[in-house]
Formats: sequence, C-alpha cells, structure tokens
Amino acid sequence: MMLIGNLFIGIAVTLLRISTLGTDPFSTMNLGVSSFINMSFGLYQLVINIVLLGFIFLYARYSIGLGTLVNMVGIGFISDFLVYSYSLFFDDISLLAIRIIIVAIAVIFASMGVALYITPNLGMAPYDALAFVIEKLSKNKIPFPVARITTDMTCVLIGFSFGAIVGIATVIMAFFTGPFVQFFRKHVAEPMLEKDRPIQVQPIPAHK
Repeated sequence: MMLIGNLFIGIAVTLLRISTLGTDPFSTMNLGVSSFINMSFGLYQLVINIVLLGFIFLYARYSIGLGTLVNMVGIGFISDFLVYSYSLFFDDISLLAIRIIIVAIAVIFASMGVALYITPNLGMAPYDALAFVIEKLSKNKIPFPVARITTDMTCVLIGFSFGAIVGIATVIMAFFTGPFVQFFRKHVAEPMLEKDRPIQVQPIPAHK
C-alpha cells in the first residue's frame, strides 16, 4: 500500500505538470526554485526533503519511517522520468477541456495515493509532518489545519516568486485534497488494511 500510494502520488504530480494548470503547493515551490537554479525537479525535491527531515528528526521523529524515505526520494524522480517520457512522444496539450480532465484525474490519484501511503503508519513525508511540528512547537496555539494552510500558502508564494505556474490545480490541491484523502482512507485504504490482518480465533472455553 505504501509503495503503490507513493507511485500514485508521483503519477499525480506528473499529470499536474503536464496540465500546466498548477501543481500542489509543495511541488509548486520546488518547481519554481529548481527551475530558477537550473536543477532538476527530482534532485531539488530530494535536497529540500533532506533539509526538512533534519528538522522533523528533532521534533517529530515518530513520523519517520520507510514510507518517509520512499516518498522523499521517489516522488520527484518518478515525476521527472514520466514527464520526460511523455515529452518524447507527445506535444503540449492546448485544449483546456482535456487539461481540466487531467487535473481531475491527478487530484484523484494524489488523494488515493496519500491515503494508501499514510494508512499503514510506515512514516510520512517530511513536508506532511511539518504542520504537526508547528502545532507542537506552538503548544497547540496554532492548530494543525491552520499550520498546514500556512505552509501551503508559503510554498505557493515562494513558487510563484520564482516563476512557477500557479493555477486552478494549485487551489484545488490546497483546499480539497484533505477531504478526498479522508474519503479514500475510510472507504479504500482502511478496509484494505483491515482485510489483510489475520483473523483472531477466539479459544473455545473448556467445560468443567
């Protein structure tokens, strides 16, 4: 579930980049800065994730696991590979209706991917854990939703400042991904995990 979830997220980021209607806030920042300093998206995302991981290790090391490493290393490079492969065979999409459909598919893939990779509790991405750290350091004065919106808006502003595309997909990912993730966790990921657990056979009480 964790591996498939991260693959879905990588595909979602790829679709958002192809749509040219914006990406999720964290990818928006990384695309903007990486383009400005002439570094590949995957490599820059790995670097910024390593920086964030050090911060998370100090204040929320409980959130670090195998899923953390797969996410921080894999997403950017998966997206770079798929975008490059797409560019070899296809031209940029000009029809707005098709680009909107691609965004819709990307949102579903991203939401399903996040639900699949976080439900097994094998660790979360450093950026996803950042809002929890802010909540903890503020002694709950800054609740998680406010912290997450703040980090998302900061990423969007940084990305826009460095020339990244900010569009309708950015807004959708910032405000609607959470409810979709919750839906897929409840109706897909958690039932899958529950089904995979071994059945506990209750012993038959002995008769005296």
